[in-house]
Parts: sequence; structure tokens; C-alpha cells
Amino acid sequence: MKLGLKNVFSHLDFITKRDTSYPTPLELMNVAVKMTDIIRLTGNDDLLETYDLIRLRRIWKYRVEYELATGSFQPELAMYFYVPYKFVGGFFARHDHFRTRIDDCEHFLSGLITITIRIKERIKP
Repeated sequence: MKLGLKNVFSHLDFITKRDTSYPTPLELMNVAVKMTDIIRLTGNDDLLETYDLIRLRRIWKYRVEYELATGSFQPELAMYFYVPYKFVGGFFARHDHFRTRIDDCEHFLSGLITITIRIKERIKP
């Protein structure tokens, strides 16, 4: 757990300042947020004392919104491509000439599905 916390917190500045969509750090943050929740549930709060968990959650929320805004083919963007209907709903790497690869889409989906599941878990009555 210590190594996982150290890993994500050492990358927060990079994740925050990243100017293009980049899905793997979002996956890292998903795991980190889940890890902090598990640490709290197991009563090991002493592991979290040196870390700013509010900052972690703020950056997590920001990256989710940023990934959707800058890395997904909305209809307004897809209409500029040769066959727009093939792009709508897909994901791309802007820093690599709007590259769309299956592994990029998998990482985007993995991160966003994980977040959706976490939100639904928290909303349960």
C-alpha cells in the first residue's frame, strides 16, 4: 500500500499539468482512490497521514472531466472526419494526430467504466 500511495502522489503534478487526454494516469488514479478507501475501511489511517487526499480526489474529478472533453469524439468534432459516424463515441490521442487505436480506447473505457461503477456503489441506498 505504501508503494502504491507513493507512486500516485509522485505523479499528481504530471497528471494535473498534462494538456492532452491520457487515459493511463486516470486508471492509476482510480486504483489510488479505491486503495485509500480500502485503507480507511481496514483502519490503517496512519498510512494516509502524510498525503493530501482532498487534492487526490480533486485531481481525479478534474481528469475525468478533462478526458471526456478533450479525448472523446463528440459529434461536433467527428463531423470533420471522412466517415464521421465511425468516430462518434470513440476516443483519440490528440497529441498524436487524433490517433485512434484499440488499446487507447480500451484504456479510456476501462477508466470511465471504473468511475461509473464507483459512483453507483456510493449512491446505493
